[in-house]
Amino acid sequence: MDLDTTSIESFIREYNIHGWVAAILILVAITLISHFATKVIRRIMRVDGSPVPESTILVNIARIAIWVIGISIMLSACFGVDVNALIAALGVGGIAVSLGLQDTIKNFIGGLQVTLLGIVRPGDHVIVGGIEGIVRDVSWRQTVVKDFENVVHLIPNATINSTTVSKISPEMLVSTVVVLNTDGREIDEVIREMELLARQAVEKVAPLAKDPWLLVTQIGEYGIWAKMRFVLEDTTYAREARDAALRAIAPYTRNDAEAVLLDGNEGD
Repeated sequence: MDLDTTSIESFIREYNIHGWVAAILILVAITLISHFATKVIRRIMRVDGSPVPESTILVNIARIAIWVIGISIMLSACFGVDVNALIAALGVGGIAVSLGLQDTIKNFIGGLQVTLLGIVRPGDHVIVGGIEGIVRDVSWRQTVVKDFENVVHLIPNATINSTTVSKISPEMLVSTVVVLNTDGREIDEVIREMELLARQAVEKVAPLAKDPWLLVTQIGEYGIWAKMRFVLEDTTYAREARDAALRAIAPYTRNDAEAVLLDGNEGD
């Protein structure tokens, strides 16, 4: 019996069973702490008036910090690893790795700037390089923008920092470009009729916060260019509302191929 006990103790010491058990417990604790910390951070970010926007990048940074600290404690306490020496070694290797990950690092730093400086926040209505839509999230690598055609655009954070960003308020504003066909009538009369028809059409699809209005932007050889805008109380049906408004005013517009192209590419 003494031999068996001695063998077991020798086995435990040789394979550091106590260390592995403690390491597993620490990993479980890290997982729980990371889970609850994520919930708390998200709840804080959702509070009205919170200076911290609800962005994935901040949650991921907090999660990574918890895991790095937890694993460092585990390696030091359970396996006797010199964490300071390990960090120094990783730092030297990190210089070489960073040279190959310049774009990723630029996007990460750009994401921090976008989030902490409040350049854009989830829910903002923005125009970035011809892309117009609502910001859905700012992650560690890209800003997610969903346009009014329900197309999701992934814009690198470095691009957000190096490109002109137009923020449109209110966030529920829907905008589209049209080319007017006045048939020799007074332009103000035509615009009033178009605004009325657009309002009646949109109201059947989604509640309006502000009635449609047309703003003349330029006059060219293909006609009079105008931008139609209206504000919805909820963007859930923005695509359908835009479609209804365009169908309603279609008889007042030119059907030029160039007009269709501009409507799809115009950013402002």
